[in-house]
Amino acid sequence: MTFHDLVSKLKELALELEKTPTLREFCSRGNSKRQIDKYKYSEIVKAAGLEPNKHAQTTPPVEVVIRNPKILAFDLELAPIVAQVWGLYDQNVGLNQIQSDWYILSYAAKFLDEEPIHYLDQRYSNPIEDDRQLCEGIHHLISQADVLLTHNGDKFDIKKLNARFIKHGLDPIAPKQSIDTLKIARRIFSFTSNKLEYIAKFLGCSEKLKHTKFAGHSMWSECLKGNAESFMEMERYNKQDVETLIEIYEKLVKFDPSISFAAYSQKRVCSCKSETFFKDGLRYTKQGAFQVFRCSACHKCFTAKENLIDKDIRKGLFK
Repeated sequence: MTFHDLVSKLKELALELEKTPTLREFCSRGNSKRQIDKYKYSEIVKAAGLEPNKHAQTTPPVEVVIRNPKILAFDLELAPIVAQVWGLYDQNVGLNQIQSDWYILSYAAKFLDEEPIHYLDQRYSNPIEDDRQLCEGIHHLISQADVLLTHNGDKFDIKKLNARFIKHGLDPIAPKQSIDTLKIARRIFSFTSNKLEYIAKFLGCSEKLKHTKFAGHSMWSECLKGNAESFMEMERYNKQDVETLIEIYEKLVKFDPSISFAAYSQKRVCSCKSETFFKDGLRYTKQGAFQVFRCSACHKCFTAKENLIDKDIRKGLFK
C-alpha cells in the first residue's frame, strides 16, 4: 500500500467519524500498522490536511481526584501448620509430615477515618479450613484502600494474603502504598524489642489484650475445634491488636519524614492533616541547601524540594 493510498483511506475515515482518527481506529479498519509505521502516522495525518490528534496512540488521561487517602489498618490470625514430629527443637519438617496446612483464621481491619472495626473469622465455616469467604471480605476492604497499615505486614500479612488470594482465584490487588510500623521501628529507633506488645507498653499505648480463659496457644487449638468461646476471645484479641497498631502508628509517624500524603491533596499537608507549618532551619546536602519546615500541630519535619543555592553557583561545586 502506497503513501497516497493511506492518505486517501485516512481522509475517508475522517469524514465518516467527523474527526481525526486515532492510530488504533485507523488500524481497526484493516490498514496495516507496519505500512503506517513505514511512513509515520503523523506524516499521513499531515498530508491528509487533518489536525493532529493529541492522543492518537493513547487512551484519554485519567483525572486525578483530590481527597484524603483511605488508610486501612489490619491484622491477621492464622491457623497453625499441624505436622508429625519426633522432637521439640530444631526440627526439619518434610512435606509428607504435614497433616494440615495453615489458613486464615480471622482478620480485623479498620479505616483510620471511620469508627467501625471490620472483623470476620472461621467459627461458622464448614469445613473450618475453607477461608474463601473470609478472603473475599479482606480482599474487598483492601481494594478500597489507598494505604495499608500493618506491623510486619510487608514480610508476613500481605504475602500470606496473596497466597490465599491466588488459591481462591481472586484478582491481584492493585499496587498500594504500604506503611509497616515494624520497618519504621527498625529504621528510625532502637527499641529493646520491636514487637507490637513491647512498643505499645514503651510508648504508653493501649496494650495488646491479655488472654483470659484461653492462655497462650490454647486459644488457637480451641478455635480449630470450633470452640465458640475461644473465637469470642480471638475476636477481642484481634480487634485490640488493630487499635494498638493505630495508636503506635500515630506516635511513630511524626518521626518518619518519608510518610507524606501531599499527592492526594496536591498541597502541603502533614500526615496529621495539619496544613500549618513554620520554617525551622536549612538542610545541607551535596546537592545544595533546602528549607526545613516543621508542622505546627505535631512538629513533624519536612524538607522542601526547592534548592536555595543558585543554579550557576552549583555548577562550580564539586560532587
